[in-house]
Amino acid sequence: MMRLRRALLLALLAGLFAGCSTDGAKVRSTSWLQWMRKPAAPAGPDIVVLQIALIERPFGDVYLNGELWTMTDEMIVAGDRKSVLEDNGFRVGQVAGITPAGLDMLLKSKRSCANPQAKMFHAGDTHLIELGPSVPLCRFQVQQDGTQVEVVHEHAQCQLAVLATLTNDGKTRLQFTPQVQHGEAKLIPWQTNPDRSRWELAQQQPTDSFPALSWEVAVAPNEWVVVGARFDKPQSLGHRCFLRGEERPPVQRLLVLRTSRLLPGAAAEPFADFDDGDARPSKNPPLALQAGATAARGSGD
Repeated sequence: MMRLRRALLLALLAGLFAGCSTDGAKVRSTSWLQWMRKPAAPAGPDIVVLQIALIERPFGDVYLNGELWTMTDEMIVAGDRKSVLEDNGFRVGQVAGITPAGLDMLLKSKRSCANPQAKMFHAGDTHLIELGPSVPLCRFQVQQDGTQVEVVHEHAQCQLAVLATLTNDGKTRLQFTPQVQHGEAKLIPWQTNPDRSRWELAQQQPTDSFPALSWEVAVAPNEWVVVGARFDKPQSLGHRCFLRGEERPPVQRLLVLRTSRLLPGAAAEPFADFDDGDARPSKNPPLALQAGATAARGSGD
């Protein structure tokens, strides 16, 4: 009987390891209970709802490289940060008020915006956003403090780590830090997931983070943040994150984000704003997710 139990346990673990295997560029986890139930949505007065859309257009798209930026406020990033971002090929802007027609069309297009998502997490937590599929070889240059460093990674996944905090005036402050996961994934021991709702196996990869290239923006509900690349910086990290000439067909991407906050006492319904299976942004976030300057409890400045 002891041998039979041991054999069954080994077979179960083998199945879990197989379920956790990746292409060498992603971190995934396998929970004992994920087939039985969905984890409970986080709750509390500090919940941030992050709507995420990764737009895909042909490489060198005229709108993504031109007209879009005439309708965004690129001064949302502090001046010293803005110059660092420009040197490293990133472009960041804010859209307040009416969404420009071109951007609105892209957000509503299932061809250009195939997999929009809504993520719900506690303020102070960090959410990773992948900026496209992994690449076999990733080569780019990083410029900081007047020096230029060339970086080369195999099996690389470009990401933005987004840290969200709440402000006292009802806005959400988002801190973005570029990073690149690379190399082969390794299994790490059993551990609880971030919200401690279940035990899971996870895979971990080496990660190069670039905090010197990080930036912050503070946005109110219903304001978009757009992050893209400078087409004229082909050797930069920003260009490598968003422009993929080696993909077939060649593609250019644009990250579009919007935040909401839960009112105190509101039900935690992270997907109330979306149709099931199609998390496409609607015109306005649900009232339960909108937070006024006096209604939401802030934890920032």
